[in-house]
Amino acid sequence: MEKFEINTIPSLTWNWMKMNKDSVEVTTAFTEISPSFNTLPEGITLSEGKFSEEGFGTGIFNIRNPKQLDSRYEYTDSEKEQYEKKSEHSLLKLVSEISKTQIFTISGKTEPLILNFTGEVENQISDTLIHAKANCDSTVIFIFNANAQTQLIRTRILAEENAKIHIVKVQINSNSTLQLDDTAFICNENVQAKFTQIELGGKHTDSGLNVNLNGYKADFKSNIAYLCKEEQYLDMNHIVNHFGKKTECNMQVKGTLKDNSTKIYRGTIDFKNGCCGSKGNELEETLLLNPKVINKSLPVILCDEEDVEGEHGASIGRLSNEILFYMQSRGIDKKSAEEIMSIAKIQATADLIPDEKTKELILEYLEK
Repeated sequence: MEKFEINTIPSLTWNWMKMNKDSVEVTTAFTEISPSFNTLPEGITLSEGKFSEEGFGTGIFNIRNPKQLDSRYEYTDSEKEQYEKKSEHSLLKLVSEISKTQIFTISGKTEPLILNFTGEVENQISDTLIHAKANCDSTVIFIFNANAQTQLIRTRILAEENAKIHIVKVQINSNSTLQLDDTAFICNENVQAKFTQIELGGKHTDSGLNVNLNGYKADFKSNIAYLCKEEQYLDMNHIVNHFGKKTECNMQVKGTLKDNSTKIYRGTIDFKNGCCGSKGNELEETLLLNPKVINKSLPVILCDEEDVEGEHGASIGRLSNEILFYMQSRGIDKKSAEEIMSIAKIQATADLIPDEKTKELILEYLEK
């Protein structure tokens, strides 16, 4: 087992807050797995090989600050060394060395493609690339339902001009699984990209997201929902970079913390120089159902351009007295009211998934 620092936020905050990054101990002895699927919808082809790394960012494997070191902040020697490195993260190198990239190329309008990551392999590693060709319209659904010790998943999406692509990830792994799940988008001109993610299972989950809005009027929307219970730990590092003019992003995160669970959310919108006319918005809603839960939220807007609009906000707390009174007036006790509101957050996000069997799978898991 080796210790790795992951999910490093692009712009550092105070170390004592313990929010700049996450640390995990994982093995380096992985076994490559490939997703299973029933059939390939017409318009989608599969190949294997290596695909260019050029242009793709990363959330999980982010190891250096894309901005120069801030002279107002007193860095330690190790931090200076880390953020001045030019080499890539050692875990990312491991993915490249072990995995052959599964490349799904999408042309035209297609039915949803459902990829299943299951099995009993103890330490799983996988690398998937979705190549959305110009003018295509498709949904790709990833379902993680494995009984593994460690699951290291890398997903890249290259969306060409005018493509419409919806990536869905549903995580219902066993309650002993450590999952590191990294997703990266490159969005070119007039792309409409959506990312829907539901986090329910696992013991310790790190979710990384990095989106590069490169093209004129590229648009990205994400909807994340989670339910953390017992001793579950969820760590998210989501980054959207605006490069192109008049690009837009909207990031929505909704979830519930129960029992002794922990959740950290880092959401960064970065307006790069030259992205004039761009807009970014992020909003988080967190329901706390136990005083023992730990919630840390860090919404960030970085700006190198004047003509932009950016907003962020967070709503964190327990059920209001007004909602509880309304529920109780209809014969619903406090515990049942909390369950209803927790599940409602998941269902609202699940309704965005254009596949009934996937939605049924989520509801079955919640009913357990």
